[in-house]
Amino acid sequence: MTRSHLAVLIALVLAVPAAGAAAGFFSTSPKRCFLSGSTAYLLSNTAANFTVRVDYEAAHADLHMQLVDDPAAADFVLVGDGDDNSCRDAGAVRNIRVDDAATKPDLSVALSNRPVTDGYKIYVRSTSFTAKEAAALFAVIWKAEHGREFLARR
Repeated sequence: MTRSHLAVLIALVLAVPAAGAAAGFFSTSPKRCFLSGSTAYLLSNTAANFTVRVDYEAAHADLHMQLVDDPAAADFVLVGDGDDNSCRDAGAVRNIRVDDAATKPDLSVALSNRPVTDGYKIYVRSTSFTAKEAAALFAVIWKAEHGREFLARR
């Protein structure tokens, strides 16, 4: 092997891992997926099937949710991390965007630590999903299950 071949080989060995690290550094945040039944819900910062506005002080929200510290008391429990590999196995994938400034969201959620009488309780312990994102996930899943009933109330 000549010196030039050896130099090219060493450059490739060094460049491939560096390129992979750079791609991870410059890429957008990892996709976070939640699988419910045969449908996957993927949090997205771009175009989405559902835009959800989560507000801590919303009085006229579509859903009211309370963050609780006891998973046994919750209607929705999200523990662990999201895995975008589970989205590949789903029958359908729905993209969700959480936008606190949305003027016409598909759903609005009032999220609070205070008790709610006409709402749902959620428990969240995740390194991948924030409380707002968990509330948005639950709201979209809830809407999918109660769609006709929900639309009739609006």
